[in-house]
Amino acid sequence: MRSGTIQPTLAEPAAPAAPTARPNTPASVTPRVRLILALVALGILLFPLADLINAALKPNFNGYGGIDYTLYMESTRRWLAGGSFFQPYQLTGPYAIQMGDVLYPPNALPLFVVFTALPAILWWAIPLGVTAWAIWRVRPAPVSWPFMALCVFWPPMVARTVAGNPVMWVMAAVALGFVVRWAFVGVLLKPSLFPFALLGVRSRWWWVALAVWIAISVPFGAMWLDWLQAVRNSTGGGLLYSLQDVPILLLPVIAARMR
Repeated sequence: MRSGTIQPTLAEPAAPAAPTARPNTPASVTPRVRLILALVALGILLFPLADLINAALKPNFNGYGGIDYTLYMESTRRWLAGGSFFQPYQLTGPYAIQMGDVLYPPNALPLFVVFTALPAILWWAIPLGVTAWAIWRVRPAPVSWPFMALCVFWPPMVARTVAGNPVMWVMAAVALGFVVRWAFVGVLLKPSLFPFALLGVRSRWWWVALAVWIAISVPFGAMWLDWLQAVRNSTGGGLLYSLQDVPILLLPVIAARMR
């Protein structure tokens, strides 16, 4: 009998490991691309900056400096003195929208009343500062810089800012909303832009803020009927009138979504 020898068994080659899925992260921007994007954004910003400087060289920013701020402060003081918040002609019949018309709802009055006692500079410093801080906080990607610059390039952006239009506060509410969701409710300061307020609808605190907003609105009672009458009597506005403000609100939206 031939003695058998134990043959070593050869292990089967291991199957190649399955490739690991790459995380779905955006490609990093090279320093050269970052520089190009920054230069493009700065180039776009030169145009509104030139318009701003040109207006600043003229008396009272060519007659538009703080014109909306003055309008709402005077209307608020008239209301505090027992008069109407809205102009009389807005409630008596059709009128073409022009400078001097009060179109914000009565629940904006708490904001306006506070600023009748505060330095005028804060009317600009607070909303613009909040917007800048919130945009910095969300860390927009370099690819968003030219698109954000286009929002600033939009002519109504400079015009509304110089005039001190309350839409600055709506923009600040959108920007802050990407940091704390309940702040989106502040968009209702201008009801025609309400779709932007819905960006925070999934947050429980958004609903709490909405309840507070409604509670603030109720005491103004019949003033809501005056506001509806003033809006209904206006001509030359409509949806297109508010569409001018959409690119302004897109500034913080682009910053938050393109990161």
